[in-house]
Amino acid sequence: MTTLDRLETMSGLEGAKRAVLGLAQPDSAVHAVLLYGAPGGGTTALAGALAQAWLCRQPGPNGACGECQSCRAYEREKNADLLHLTPSGPSRIFKQGAITGEPLDEENPTALKPFFRTMPIFGRHKVAILHDADRMQGGAANALLKTLEEPFPHAKLILTTTSVGSLLPTIRSRCLSVACSLPDADALKAAHPEAMPEDFVFAEGAPGRLEEILRDPAPYRDLAALARSLPKRRRAEALVLTESLRGIAERLEKTKGCNARTANAEVLSLLATWVARDPDANPRWTSVLADAHRRILQNGSAVVVLDSAFAKMLR
Repeated sequence: MTTLDRLETMSGLEGAKRAVLGLAQPDSAVHAVLLYGAPGGGTTALAGALAQAWLCRQPGPNGACGECQSCRAYEREKNADLLHLTPSGPSRIFKQGAITGEPLDEENPTALKPFFRTMPIFGRHKVAILHDADRMQGGAANALLKTLEEPFPHAKLILTTTSVGSLLPTIRSRCLSVACSLPDADALKAAHPEAMPEDFVFAEGAPGRLEEILRDPAPYRDLAALARSLPKRRRAEALVLTESLRGIAERLEKTKGCNARTANAEVLSLLATWVARDPDANPRWTSVLADAHRRILQNGSAVVVLDSAFAKMLR
């Protein structure tokens, strides 16, 4: 699959896709790109498309050729010249070791600088993608800045973020920034005719989030049914609702491959998204759910936090 083919499968993002196709050209001299946008808005997919183009040994007007050894290795997710780095630990933070290798970050055992010190094996370049690059401690950010200021000639770097303002201005200034704007609602609906109205509510206009929902829509649609019933529920039903919500969270935990705390936080975030748009919901419910979300992330007991939240919300 060429870069152009890959980009054409994505909904919306017209400006960002044009920028990525330009960066995918053989004569592009840009060594660092920052892709920013809403969660699920396409930054990860665009980063992958650009990474393949920079890895490709025979790029053309359509970007990556899709046929060379490097492209085939990319399609198999076996390209040794591509490195993915993600925030680590319960707090999801980039530690300095993820950039320098010292001390070792066990969740990112191959650090950025050691990775770039060696020449490519398959591709034209070595490419590293830093997902959620805003989640950096001071030491990691300063080490990354030095890498950006003194790049290896064969190195290409892609940063993604949903919070561009959280990145150091000095890091932003050394990258080509590309905004990943969400598609309009009609375009998203046309691209996914199988989606139900509640799927669009939970996706909040983000194609990536909608595609994730549609891979296993049942938990989300059950959550929508629970949310619709809230204005008619009574405080005596708080424990029943808690168990229902925990059951939905357990299903999301399996679907998303995350831990229980993350799944419980996710269902609270989704429920808050729903009630914020529901004209029948009490306006204060959003703040109650936001507080419950915070307590879950701080290792609060799911049963206690959820039961307390429903007791506050219901009459």
